[in-house]
Amino acid sequence: MKKWYSAACVSIMSVGALVSSAGSREVAPEPPERAAEQARGGRVQTDELARWSATRAARMAWWREARFGMFVHWGLYSGAGGVWDGKVYPQHYAEWIQHWAAVSCGEYARQMKPLFKPDAGVTDTWADLAKEAGMRYAVMTSKHHDGFTLFNSGAGYSRSNAVAGGTNISPPGRDVAREFADSMRSRGLRAGFYYSLLDWQHPDAYEMALPGYPREARARDHAEYIKYVRGHVNELLSNYGALCTIWFDYSDRERQGEKWGAAGLLADLREKQPGIVVNNRLFEGLENKNGDYGTPEKYVPPTGLPGMDWEVNHTLNESYGYSAHDAKWKDTTTVVRLLCDIVSKGGNLLLNIGPDARGRVPDEAQKTLRGVGAWMKTNSEAIYGTTASPFSRLSWGRATQKPGVLYLMVFDWPSDGRLVVPMRGGVKSARLLGREGALGVGLSPFKGGRTEVILPATPGDSACSVVKLELAGAVEPMPFMVYPSAEGVLTLTPHDAVLEGPSLRVEMVGAVEDVKYNLGYWLDPAATAAWPIGIDPGSGGGDGEYVIEAELGCADASAGARMKLETPGGALEFTVPATGGWQQYRMVELGRVKLAAGEHTVVLRALSKPGEAVVNVRGIVLRRK
Repeated sequence: MKKWYSAACVSIMSVGALVSSAGSREVAPEPPERAAEQARGGRVQTDELARWSATRAARMAWWREARFGMFVHWGLYSGAGGVWDGKVYPQHYAEWIQHWAAVSCGEYARQMKPLFKPDAGVTDTWADLAKEAGMRYAVMTSKHHDGFTLFNSGAGYSRSNAVAGGTNISPPGRDVAREFADSMRSRGLRAGFYYSLLDWQHPDAYEMALPGYPREARARDHAEYIKYVRGHVNELLSNYGALCTIWFDYSDRERQGEKWGAAGLLADLREKQPGIVVNNRLFEGLENKNGDYGTPEKYVPPTGLPGMDWEVNHTLNESYGYSAHDAKWKDTTTVVRLLCDIVSKGGNLLLNIGPDARGRVPDEAQKTLRGVGAWMKTNSEAIYGTTASPFSRLSWGRATQKPGVLYLMVFDWPSDGRLVVPMRGGVKSARLLGREGALGVGLSPFKGGRTEVILPATPGDSACSVVKLELAGAVEPMPFMVYPSAEGVLTLTPHDAVLEGPSLRVEMVGAVEDVKYNLGYWLDPAATAAWPIGIDPGSGGGDGEYVIEAELGCADASAGARMKLETPGGALEFTVPATGGWQQYRMVELGRVKLAAGEHTVVLRALSKPGEAVVNVRGIVLRRK
């Protein structure tokens, strides 16, 4: 439970829009004729979205096949590397350095333009790296929030202006956007462009959070800026060959849809490139269903986004733009498992590189991507063209499927060599990708006759080994159950619970990489949360003592509720402590119980409610001693 209001879900790449600008002024209301025009625009927008929906399946076919792409954040900010005038800005997202350091556009341009010196052929290097990593498409920032353009725009403001001298930053005689598109297509990858709807320098753009911007004492003509945006997008559509996507960024509640001229932009995309796909950020909310695909950023929805296509944009370290001091690099195992997790839930991964001002990709990023590529050479058939797992969750890894085939992505190799798959159905054959020989398949004597695959003693790959099952018929998933990890730990998450009673629900809190989930709005003490668990003597479980801990949050004024956790080894009663707030959590040891092998149910229920709600629960852990 939050404190009765919802957190806004916005893009961190656009987090500055949440910060009020010093010296901002009230904008005059739109004249009546403009209001009528916007009303007509709303009707046109609805019609245009319907046209997009009608052709979505055909346009999205390649995207659903690809599953893995490269994101490239590159611009004037790359020259700063997260440092301004000798001061290191530790914030993530070095592409926001102008914002973090509160630098005016003129000064930013004066210092950064001389540093942006792309080496010849850098986009070929990126394309080679993307192909080696097993990526199928790539998206580059054509304009980020600072307003500078990597494509050679013919717009008057882009060619010359009094604020920054001009927005075009490609070296004389070059167009790095064209180089990017040509390089990717020459290697067999599709090319697309990111385009920021925000603009920190254009004098008629919406004023969205740049404290250092020297604002003129005049009203802004937003209609002029919308014309500028539409002209830019038309240049990208007309001058750079066939594009796979335009990746817009971003909208909020006040500025979305027709505030950006969405109907006109979509109509232009449909007319000039009828096969193109577009993300959903012309509208507010990273998971809204407008456009062709949703864009959860730096987090993976635990159950995917059923009923829509979606793509996680993520980073190799913490920043999108180049940062000289961000050393939190993801290794190959982390990225492989991230990719498997996303694809198993029906999504795509758009993984970012942040080249420096010369276009060089950091060595650590190259090393990780080449490692992912080596894994893909053996296991890519479990990624490309697959659909989401038929299972809600697997304790040992993930799964994807194609007609007649099930791919089991094993993260945690079972110590006894028996991989239990919660399904019924005939299996014609089983093998480990990358190794010769068939694997044995049978029915587990435990866990209700679930399918069991006999694995070799060692995994095929430490990051993730893939078992391919050729099926004799359809997969018949069996009821979900939480099983112990290889270390004998059962983790009960909000999404795994069976909830009964009014109001109690899984609550999403935060935005972008800070997304968390909990059981919240426990307003009625009659509500319950139950988890099915299974303990197998051969998989780190079995008869033994378990320590049970719960991660709880509760506003101080509501503390003191009595609760009971019912387990097959006995019930544990406890009092909900004050934690400082509904979204402030602490681990609380509930007690110890003895659990026998078998299939059981653990139930959490309230016995009293002294305050506005009982408790928030982020998870429960049963750890074998």
